[in-house]
Parts: sequence; C-alpha cells; structure tokens
Amino acid sequence: MRLENLRICSTSEFASATSSPLVVSDHKPWSAFPNDTTAQISSLVHRYQRSRRAIPVSFRKMVPWLKIGERATHYLHPYPAKLLPHIAHFFLASDYLCPPGGLVLDPFGGSGTVALESCLSGRPALYADTNPLARLIAEAKVNIPQIGVLDLALEQLGVRFQRSRTIRHPPVVNIDKWFSPKVIRGLARLKSAISGESSPDVRRFLDVTFSATVRRVSNADLRLSVPVLAKTPLTTATAETVWKIFRDQFSANVKRIEELTALCPAIPKFEIAGADARRLISEAGGSLQPNSVDLVITSPPYAGAQKYIRASSLSLGWLGIAGSGELKPLENQTIGREHFPKNAIEMAALTSVPAANRIIEIVKKKNPTRAAICSTYINEMEEVIGQIYNVLKPAGYFILVIGNNEVCGEKFLSSEYLHAIAINLGFQLKIKMVDEIKSRGLMTKRNKTASMITREWVLVFRKEG
Repeated sequence: MRLENLRICSTSEFASATSSPLVVSDHKPWSAFPNDTTAQISSLVHRYQRSRRAIPVSFRKMVPWLKIGERATHYLHPYPAKLLPHIAHFFLASDYLCPPGGLVLDPFGGSGTVALESCLSGRPALYADTNPLARLIAEAKVNIPQIGVLDLALEQLGVRFQRSRTIRHPPVVNIDKWFSPKVIRGLARLKSAISGESSPDVRRFLDVTFSATVRRVSNADLRLSVPVLAKTPLTTATAETVWKIFRDQFSANVKRIEELTALCPAIPKFEIAGADARRLISEAGGSLQPNSVDLVITSPPYAGAQKYIRASSLSLGWLGIAGSGELKPLENQTIGREHFPKNAIEMAALTSVPAANRIIEIVKKKNPTRAAICSTYINEMEEVIGQIYNVLKPAGYFILVIGNNEVCGEKFLSSEYLHAIAINLGFQLKIKMVDEIKSRGLMTKRNKTASMITREWVLVFRKEG
C-alpha cells in the first residue's frame, strides 16, 4: 500500500495528529516507536500536492513523544551538525514509506542517527561516510557488547593502565598545543592498555569512549566542534585525570547501551556500504545492487560549510587512524570540501543546473576558489543522487534534508539545485517542508561572507516505476 491510496486527513485531523499520540504501531518495538505517523505523512502529501508550496513544520512538535536529549546510544560520542533524531523517527514510524523489515540507507551517515533509528524501528540499516571516526561511532552505537562483558573489560583495562609505562604516542596534529605533557602521557598509557583488548566489539566500544575522552582532556573549547583553544586550558590535568574522565564516560556509555537494549532487545543488521556516497558497496565488496534499497534518508554536507575531518582531527590522531600528515587526503575525499589545488580551481566545470551556474559565475568574479567549491559540490552531489536512484527500489522513497547558505554574499540554494537534479534523474517530489534549526550544534557559519544556516529543507521524493 502506498501514500496515493491513503485516506486524506482533514486540516483539523492533521493539527491533532501533530500534537498528540496516534495509532500504536504493531510491528516495531513498543517503547522505541510507540506511535504511527501515517496520518501525518498522508496529510503532508495532500497539502503539498494541492498547494505546491513548502510546508513549515516542526519535527519536534510532530514527534512530541520523542524528547530532546538522550535516547539510546545517540549521544555515545559527540559529532558536529548531527541530524535531529526526530526527523528520521518521523518517517520511520510509518510503514508507507518503508515496509516492515525494509532496508534503509544513509549515504552520508555521520555518527549514525538514521542507522540507529532504523534499527530501533526493526529495520536493517545500510550506512556510508567518508570520515573513519564517524564510521567507528556508528558501528559502536549498534554493535553492542553485553553489559557484563563490558564491566569485566573495564576492570581488566584498569589493571593494564596502572601497569603501563609507555610514553609513545601516535603522530597527533600539533599535539603539544592541544595537550599538556601529563595528559599526553596518560592518553598514551590508556591507548596502550586498550590495545590489549581482544574482543572486536569491546575494543570498538573502548575506542569510541577513548575518543570522547580525548576531546574532554584537551585544551580545546568543548563548546565548538572544530578545535579552538579554550581560554582556560587544563593545565592541572594528570594521567589520573585522564583515567577518571574515561571511566566516567565509560559509565555514561554503558547506561546508553542499557537503554538501547531495553528499547530494542534484538538489533537488526547494520552494514557499512563504504566511504564514498558516489560508489556504494555491498557487504561482499562489490557495487551495491540496483533496486535493492527500500528507503533512503540522508542529510548531506553543505558546500564548504562543515569541517568534519578537522573537527575529528584530535580523535583521528590518537586512535591511530589519521595522523598529522594524513588528514588532508581524507579531507580531499569529502564532498563539500573547501580546499582545492590551483589547477582544480581553474578546471572546475559548471553544473547541469542553470540556476546554480548563474550564482557560480557571480561568485567566480569575487572568489574563484569559492566558485570551484560550489560547482564541484553540485557535480559530486549529482553523482550521489544518481547512485541513490540506481540502488533504490521502484516506488521507493528518498528523503533529503539540506540547508541553504550564502557564498561570498550570494544566496546558494542547495535545496533547489539538488531538487532539480533529482527531478532530472526521474524522481517525483511528494512533499517539501522547511524546519527551523533549534540546536546550535546544527548551525554553522564559515566566515564573514557566509550566513548562519538556521533552516533545513526536507524533500521527500519517490522513484517512479
């Protein structure tokens, strides 16, 4: 059954549906997805198809049973510009966008918000992201060890930490700037102790907890996603401070696992689909099969607006994933990146979207680098949306969450440009919504020529066939 066959709700029914519980879902874990949002989605489809105007919404108000803050393992580790869980939850709380047990893909998975909500809804999750730290966090959120195993692992880890005398540390970028000598020694000892854990799932959990600890014992301002020196560095921190903060983070993360287990005792399958949204891969290593995905929910990066690799640089270094000389190659793989060599700037091609090209030509006269960033972003996103169309099943849905910003003082309407690309590829737009961004963690401002992103556009497409 599809949305076109649903009974259309009246305006009064929609208003009631957005502020009170609806029908109890009969296939999802009761406590994780207590209400069905089909009536709300049906009303939104009807309203948009009738007016063809973007509908102002508040996903927080449309999902009032989902409180702001802690839920399962969403906060296992901090991550910049995280998707609001309410958005994924809203669409996954109905069987009409995705059947029970249907495969859900997020090609820009970040720290795993969509993947976790998919698993909580009883559906397997397919996930991709360029940032290796993001992939590690997402895996740790759903591949969870038993609590008793973790308790024993912490006890054994504490013994290894006390015995460790190592002073060797990985090549962390500007390590003496971000950490005091005593903290460096403590983190080196802790990293060495963690390396003695043999269980892959436990090791992953310890690594993620260690990564969260790294930022907390650094000299960086915890209020900002990208490392910036705090006004009052941790000059008095010691190796024992490192262990105490790690232990506290460990205990908090264990409680999050306990809540996840209570909400969803049997976690559906979670699979990594690679590190490139343009080239999704299967578990066997080949290309992801065409027509194999039931639903896509994703929030891609903006053009030059978020510095995900730089924001993760301290953790990537301490985990031994990417040291000071390995960050730039990682950043160069990121869609929406802002650094280009001179020859790439000169060779940057225009896009298939005339409206985008008009703005890019204006920006190019002001700043050729920013123009190259924008054109490359649109062209690479066209590859991504083409890949999404290819792997999505006929009559499947693609939900795009994207913000508009300014480049060199010019409005860069990513939502409109990506909308045009999707239509050209064969998608049909079923709903267009706009939601105010309340969380400062979702806001970003690049520099004095860029605007603060305060609204997100949510576009619901359907692959015809």
